Amino acid sequence: MKQHSILLSSLTALVFSSALCLSVQAQDDASGASNWSPVASETLLKLPANIMEKRIEQEFSMSPMATQLVQADGQLQQHKNRIDALKRDLSSAASEVAQDIKFELVKEKSAYLDVLHESHALRKQLALQKQQVYEDVLAKLRHQSGSVSASEQFKLREKQQAARQRMEKVMSNVDQTLMHTQFGETSRYGDEYAANLAQIEKLKAAIARHDIGQQPVWNGEVVTSEEYIRQLMVNSAQDFALLDQEGLILSYMSRLVALDAQALEYELAYGETAQSPNFGGQTRQAVDAIL
Repeated sequence: MKQHSILLSSLTALVFSSALCLSVQAQDDASGASNWSPVASETLLKLPANIMEKRIEQEFSMSPMATQLVQADGQLQQHKNRIDALKRDLSSAASEVAQDIKFELVKEKSAYLDVLHESHALRKQLALQKQQVYEDVLAKLRHQSGSVSASEQFKLREKQQAARQRMEKVMSNVDQTLMHTQFGETSRYGDEYAANLAQIEKLKAAIARHDIGQQPVWNGEVVTSEEYIRQLMVNSAQDFALLDQEGLILSYMSRLVALDAQALEYELAYGETAQSPNFGGQTRQAVDAIL
């Protein structure tokens, strides 16, 4: 009975900690999770849009927040392995040890949820900060593009095109003169020119394929840098919305663990092993599928 009394006291604490875990701990974790602060710096803005995304991801991967998420993932796997092992033990346990295993199982589930809440708060903070930095980048890109008027951009493109056409015309005349001798034979210049031209085309193709030289592509279509960043911002906002939904799932999971603890408390107090209510039902099946 003494052991049962200790178990009952511990289980009562578990009920309250599980019920309050999401509302208190997740808020604390979120407030302390902002240890990665991406900035829309001038250096970042000079990068192509697709490289800009990689740079932001690289900076995050080296941040304390990324380390915390990796550690949380490892802890979650350890708790999950322990929960699975306890479930296996419970399925074949004798009645005299089943209650102890159930108690350990509830404790392990509670610990699992504690880490899950922490991970959720970090991932939510990550999505929010990505959304904010992409908003800042987009605003600065639009400001930069708006600093040059449309008419000035059109005149500049016209001048560039005219200069390019003049250069191509001159080069064509020189090439036709030098590629053939006065006897109609191909000159040494012509042979070397053809070989050089082949190498130039290879290099141009390699440049076109290079990540730095490529225009941003979204869903197989070439887009502007502004549109690419806007899509990244939308994705981050969608991630944040999904994490809000995940928060609701976590609240139900916390409630389920609290009900498990309460059911075991009743079982220990009143010996209603066979008649103890089934608090899991379809919700438990849904949680098991998620886990």
